[in-house]
This record gives sequence, structure tokens and C-alpha cells, in this order.
Amino acid sequence: MNELPDTADGLEAKATASKVPLGFWLLFWGLIVWGVYYTWTYSPSLGGWSQSKAYDESVQAAVATSGEAGSNIFMTVLFTALPTLAAIGLYLAARKRKAR
Repeated sequence: MNELPDTADGLEAKATASKVPLGFWLLFWGLIVWGVYYTWTYSPSLGGWSQSKAYDESVQAAVATSGEAGSNIFMTVLFTALPTLAAIGLYLAARKRKAR
């Protein structure tokens, strides 16, 4: 059976005798590389990226594809207000049936 050593030196020698698994080394260095990449890409001082610039670019792309931002109010109402009203109506109908 595998027994523990009697002395602290023996225990330390046994604990440090095994190598760190390769997967842990890959994870460790991969996270360091990813952190450097992320910092370089998404920090305003190093990479020049900013949330407001990304938002402005996405709005400009939306305007270019749709013609004008917010021009289709009918579709906005159709896909937001009507399902909400339908859900409220179903809830009230279920409450009414339950109250009987």
C-alpha cells in the first residue's frame, strides 16, 4: 500500500517528485498569450479599440443597409408590442378561467 513518509523532508520530496502535467502547462501559457492578445486588441491605449467607435461603426453599417435608422416602425411594433399584448391577454384569460 502507498504510505506517507515519516518526516517533513520525505513528504516534501514525494510531493515535488511528480511533474506538472502537459495540459496544465498548455493552459497556463495559453492564458498568458490570450491575455496579451486581448489587452493589445481591446485596450484603447494600445490597440485603438473603443466601445463608442465600435457602436458608431455598427450604426453606420445599419444605416447603410436599411436606408435610414428607425425607418421601419411597423415592424418594431409588430415584433415587440403585439407579442407582449398577446401574452397579457392569455394571462388574463387564464386567470378568468381559474377564477370560475
